[in-house]
Amino acid sequence: MNVQARPEDWEEPVRLPEVSVPRRLLVPFDGSHNAERALAWAATTASATDGEVVVLVGYEQPLTMRGRGAPYIESVREDLETEAKELAAEAVGLLVARGVRSRGIVVKGDVPRAILDMAESEACDLIVIGRQGLSAEVGGVTGALDRMRDMLQGGVADKVVRHSPVPVLVVS
Repeated sequence: MNVQARPEDWEEPVRLPEVSVPRRLLVPFDGSHNAERALAWAATTASATDGEVVVLVGYEQPLTMRGRGAPYIESVREDLETEAKELAAEAVGLLVARGVRSRGIVVKGDVPRAILDMAESEACDLIVIGRQGLSAEVGGVTGALDRMRDMLQGGVADKVVRHSPVPVLVVS
């Protein structure tokens, strides 16, 4: 006889555990179509729960070795920060136009880590994230390589799902 380890309550009827209504939702946003859909799901959820949506735009800044190309790299860093702030403001504007309380936060650094840290520091109840981001959507050959890497290593959404302290809704 094949005996498998089973939880003590295996024979009990299936039950529906209590969960809290999400009041603060975190949406990592990069402007991709999947991120737009995630923003729409968050808006719908926040409207139904009288919640708040925190829009997070994260970016990784380019590096330079021993100052080589430093003026160019510094210009790119400034452009990335400006674009991230504009993107956050645009997303917040869309939510506010729908009557949803919202605010934007811009973070530079490792994006999955920033999402997880922000979910904790902002006491978010739910993360709503697009399945694939902008690099996979418009990256051409680089995007195809990113998709292959993501299949092997896991992309941002995969990393967030694996390590999140709160529930994650993945939108595609």
